[in-house]
Amino acid sequence: MKISKLPQLAAILPLAAALILVPARVHADTYKIVDLGDDNGRSIVGIDTLGQVVIFNGFTSDYLTYANGVLVNTTSTLPSLTYDDGAPCSIPAGFVAAQASETVCNNGRIGFASRFNTNSDPDGVYTGPLSSLTLVQPFGTDDFAVLNSSGDFAWSNGILEDNFEAIDLTTPEPNSLLLVGTGCLSLFAILRRKLS
Repeated sequence: MKISKLPQLAAILPLAAALILVPARVHADTYKIVDLGDDNGRSIVGIDTLGQVVIFNGFTSDYLTYANGVLVNTTSTLPSLTYDDGAPCSIPAGFVAAQASETVCNNGRIGFASRFNTNSDPDGVYTGPLSSLTLVQPFGTDDFAVLNSSGDFAWSNGILEDNFEAIDLTTPEPNSLLLVGTGCLSLFAILRRKLS
């Protein structure tokens, strides 16, 4: 029994339209928090798109490069990375910036520290898309902050006196994966029909 192309298309189009038009549930990103060591005499230089963080060690005059929280390189010259540090921006309504000058945005994401919030959210360091901020550190400030376009956020916490990185582990939401999968199956079915 052969099924014509029109009913196949009629079955696939409503599913694709539903996946596109039905809003995905808002979810917080998932982060791995790593301690990059004492911030006394050690300052964050920048972060690249892959999440490599460079820290200058003033005691030894060396540059330390961390990848996924692990020290991978020490050099006396500044590494030739293309930094993706984000840009200063405004803190969201209801939050009170711990360091107003250190709120940073990049690719629809924000990183900041807040204290004494008027919206009753806990004090601490936040990052993520504005629609679903994640509290990545419940205590502290961000005396210096960088945020790359992939969502990795590095900051110096002046109260805890350490440098930290929040590595974004978030994967695409299920709706996008289902939509891509449905499209691939449809393409496979069309090609199979044409080749047989």
